[in-house]
Amino acid sequence: MPQLFAYKARNLSGKMITGKIEAENQSAAIALLRNKNFYVVQINTVTDFKFDLEKLLSLKIKVKDLAIFCRQTATMVEAGIPLLQCLNILTQQTENKKMCEILKAVIMDIENGKSLSEAFKVHQRYLPGIFIDMLTAGEVSGTLDQAMERLANQFEKDHALREKIKSAMTYPLVIGGFAFLAMAILLVFVVPIFVEIFEQVGAELPLPTRIMLGISNIFSKYWYLVLPAPLLLYIGLKSFAATDKGKVITDRLLLKLPIYGNLTQKTITARFAGTLATLLKSGVPLLQSLETVENVVGNTQVTKIIKEARENIKEGESMSPILINASFFPPMAVNMIAIGEESGALDALLEKVAVYYEQEVETLVAKLSSVIEPIMIAGVGIMVGFIAVSIYLPLFGLSGAMQGGAGLN
Repeated sequence: MPQLFAYKARNLSGKMITGKIEAENQSAAIALLRNKNFYVVQINTVTDFKFDLEKLLSLKIKVKDLAIFCRQTATMVEAGIPLLQCLNILTQQTENKKMCEILKAVIMDIENGKSLSEAFKVHQRYLPGIFIDMLTAGEVSGTLDQAMERLANQFEKDHALREKIKSAMTYPLVIGGFAFLAMAILLVFVVPIFVEIFEQVGAELPLPTRIMLGISNIFSKYWYLVLPAPLLLYIGLKSFAATDKGKVITDRLLLKLPIYGNLTQKTITARFAGTLATLLKSGVPLLQSLETVENVVGNTQVTKIIKEARENIKEGESMSPILINASFFPPMAVNMIAIGEESGALDALLEKVAVYYEQEVETLVAKLSSVIEPIMIAGVGIMVGFIAVSIYLPLFGLSGAMQGGAGLN
C-alpha cells in the first residue's frame, strides 16, 4: 500500500521546495523526486495521526470527471488525433481544477519523454489504481483507445451506482436534519413559554414534562454546543474512519448493519466483478488485476480476502476456494467465478456477475427508500407527539384542579 512522505528538496535552480509525495517506499519516493530533477535534502514518512484535510474530504478526482475524460480521450485517439493534442484540448475543456492541474503536469512529463501511464502515476494519490493499470495495458498492447473506452464504461457504471445509493440516503438525512432543527426551535422558544405559565399557577409537572424541561434547558443554555454537535460528530467519525484502525472497525460494522450491510455486500460484489472483468479484458495479468481490485473495493475485510486469493494463485491454485471459505461473496458469484476459472472464460462470467449484482443493488436501493420514508415519518411523529403530550398533561391537570375547585364552591 502506498505511503505518504514529507520532503524537502532543491530544484535545478537551487530553490528549496517542500511538499508531500505518495510512493510504495522511501526509495521509490526519492526516485520519483529525482525524476522531477529534485535533489532530496530530507524525507520522512507521515505516519502520525494528523488532520489531513485532503484525506478527510476525499479530494480525489471524481468518478464522473474521470468517465468524461476517458470517453473524450477514447473518441479523439480513435479519430487519429495525436495524444498531446488530445490532452491540450481536454485541459481547456475540463471544469475540475485538480484534473486541469494534473493534465498540465502530464503534458510536461510526456514532452520530457515519459509515457502516458508514467506521467499519470506521479499523481496516483488523486486517481484510482484501475486507471493507471488500464493505461499501462493499453499502451503495451497498442489499444489505448479501447482501454480508455472500457475505463469510461466502468467509471460511468460506478458513478450511476453511487448516485442511486446517494439519492436513497439523502432523503432521510434531509428529513432528519429538518426534524432536529424543528425540535431545537420548539425546545428553545416554545416549551419555556408553557413552563413559565405552569410555574406561575403552581402546577405540578408530570415526568414527561420534567424530562422535556431538562432537554429544553440543555438546548437553551448550551445551544452553541448542541447545534454544531451533529456536524462535529460527523467530522470526528470521518477522521476516525480515515485512520487504519478506524477503517477496519468501520468496515466491519457497516457489513453487520441490517439492510445496509446487505446493500454494502452486493455493491462490493458488483464493483469487484466489474473492475476485475474490465482489467482482464484489457490484458492486465490476473495477479496484477487483483492487486488493483484490492484498492478499489473500498472495504478492508474484503481487501484481506482478495490478498489471500492472490497468494493462492501465486501457489498455483485457483482463487474460488478462498472466496468460498471467506463467506462474504454470495454463493452465486463464487460459483460463477469457479466456472470461469475452469472454462477459461473468467472475464466474461465476471461481467455477467457484475451486471446481475448491479441490478440487485438497484432493487435493494428502491426497497431501502420505501422502508426509510415511513420510519422517518414515524420517528418525527413520535418526537412531536412526546412534546405535545409533555405540554398538554399539565394543562389537563390544571383543568381538573379548576373543575374540582369550582365543585367545592
